[in-house]
Amino acid sequence: MGTLKNIFEGTLLFIVVLFTGTYSISVTEGVTLFEAFYHIFLTITTVGGHIPTLTIPGRIITMGSVFLGMGSVIYIGTLMAKTVIEGQTRLFLTGFRGGIIRMKKMKNHIIVCGYGQLGKYVTQTLKQAKHKFIIIERDQERATQLLEAGLEIIQGDALEPSVLKKAQIDNAKAIIGTLGTDADNIYLMMTASDINPQVTLAAEARDENAVKRLHKIGAQIVVLPKIVGGRQLANAVIELEKTQNLSTISEGKTN
Repeated sequence: MGTLKNIFEGTLLFIVVLFTGTYSISVTEGVTLFEAFYHIFLTITTVGGHIPTLTIPGRIITMGSVFLGMGSVIYIGTLMAKTVIEGQTRLFLTGFRGGIIRMKKMKNHIIVCGYGQLGKYVTQTLKQAKHKFIIIERDQERATQLLEAGLEIIQGDALEPSVLKKAQIDNAKAIIGTLGTDADNIYLMMTASDINPQVTLAAEARDENAVKRLHKIGAQIVVLPKIVGGRQLANAVIELEKTQNLSTISEGKTN
């Protein structure tokens, strides 16, 4: 989107230079608008000017038009080339089962499976802590956004062993499951453990019964966001009440 905007701005600048130069030459040299336009166009495209003898103001206008006109043409050309190259790169990166891949060889990294609301905060925290991580995301549009953000990403189903191996789970330190259902997270933990028994298993649970199941299959870390969020809300209210009560007591003593 940003590149297209820049191309539009460059094209607009070229048009402004072309027509401003045309009008200025027409006035200073006393020629028709068509002759002035023809002169400026040929000059900017380096073919050569149409008007053989120019006054000093006319020469200054012509030089300025060439400088700004050629500058805008080069700017537009550079942006268009960049767009083509990035497009080809993306096509190159979409070769794995029609999905997007952008990753480098890693070791002792963390694999984050699912980039939903929780997965987003997980990756932000890992990035701030400067931990190496790879994201596995099934949704193509979301994966494309992550690719454009420069993150290490694999578009695919984290429940498939081939995708986990592509994320170099053999060398991973931990895997975090933030998939849509408890069943998916449980299956993910089992699959990951089968491939790499040494990997640390961490998962999100949406139901209290799933917490026990995840621990039973070897997950060392299980988080139930609803319970954590509920406790935080309750504790925040309790702490606020304590603060208000202390303030009331303090005021009473003062009075």
